[in-house]
Amino acid sequence: MNRLLAVLVVDDHVLVRSGMRRLLEDNEDIGEVAEASSGEEGLKAALEADFDLVLMDITLPGMSGLEAAERLIKRKPQTRVIMVTGKSDASPVRTLLSAGINGYMTKGSSSDEMNEAISTVMAGKQYLSADVARQLAMDTIRGEDNSSPFDRLTGRELEIVRMLLRGQRNRQISDALHISEKTVSTHRVRSYEKLGIGTTAELVRLAMRHGLWSED
Repeated sequence: MNRLLAVLVVDDHVLVRSGMRRLLEDNEDIGEVAEASSGEEGLKAALEADFDLVLMDITLPGMSGLEAAERLIKRKPQTRVIMVTGKSDASPVRTLLSAGINGYMTKGSSSDEMNEAISTVMAGKQYLSADVARQLAMDTIRGEDNSSPFDRLTGRELEIVRMLLRGQRNRQISDALHISEKTVSTHRVRSYEKLGIGTTAELVRLAMRHGLWSED
């Protein structure tokens, strides 16, 4: 690498951010390490500054990590984005990769694996953490269809679905995302149609069946 990398860590937990910062600062290829505690804050910081890489928590309060990442990629496609999750779950990988995400790793990854992920995505390749890659491989060997009906949703629809699963109402979602209640309702209806459901109870059952909550 010709110059030191500038990295942004986006996570709502202070301990997670500080832990990742320490690992990143031990990497001799990394210079600046900045932090953000929400999707909104992270997106704003990434758009205003020239970060080479963003490590984004997949589940954030308000704007989800996926939504923030999708918006960032549309505005600044040269910025590499690695999504970080608290649990090794292969189910959302297809959605993430189709959205243009460069990598997917777990918070329990070692410093060596994090460094490998960074060097891989900075070389223009996609990276999956070892445990997720193994799960995908096993699913392929068993001939299992690892796809999820939630893969059909856009980033915004998935974000609203997650908020609904947390018990938030249209007005609360509207206030958090700075959109109208009518827009929230439209996204909700479209999401339910894509998922083939009609009620929140059915949404909860479907989410449990496909491990949507396992990323928290």
